[in-house]
Amino acid sequence: MRKTVISLALILATTATFYSCVDSTKVNKELPRIAIAGLAIESSTFSPAVTHVENFRTRRGEDVFSYYPFFSQDSSLIHEAEWLPTLRGHAMPGGIVTREAYESLVQETLERLEEVLPLDGLYFDIHGAMSVQGLDDPEGDFIVRIREVIGTDVIVSSCMDLHGSVSPRLAQNIDLLTCYRLAPHEDAIESKKRA
Repeated sequence: MRKTVISLALILATTATFYSCVDSTKVNKELPRIAIAGLAIESSTFSPAVTHVENFRTRRGEDVFSYYPFFSQDSSLIHEAEWLPTLRGHAMPGGIVTREAYESLVQETLERLEEVLPLDGLYFDIHGAMSVQGLDDPEGDFIVRIREVIGTDVIVSSCMDLHGSVSPRLAQNIDLLTCYRLAPHEDAIESKKRA
């Protein structure tokens, strides 16, 4: 019995000594760096209307957090990573997006991503049914261009509508893809949090 007590005391003393030597400020700074970016619209090529850049509700920087309730200051998720919001654009369902609007928003996103490198992860927030003038696969094009900036070692997760188009380019450039499970999309925010 006495040997057991002495052994436990030695283990506790060794453990306490080890942890007292660890610099807790360095441990806490090892959070993964995860950017947030995306463009979302459900486009209809049958609509006579077109979607311009001003039709997108574009959030930039810290304003991106206002879209996601799970990033509130009292949520645990906000403290689990160094979140780097860049640009999130969302438009109401409508007509095809002009190429000018698409290129403008994509270019700004790429520039903002360059500013926050290096990254460990990216949350790519899309709808999955965007149509752009003169472009067959906008989400696939967008993620390929993002990969050219962030590299292939960065983990990319995405969430999209359950009827969205998953092209080969999109699938090859995303590591984790999830979608809404309900229609109407009562689980949209839950699905985005899951991603």
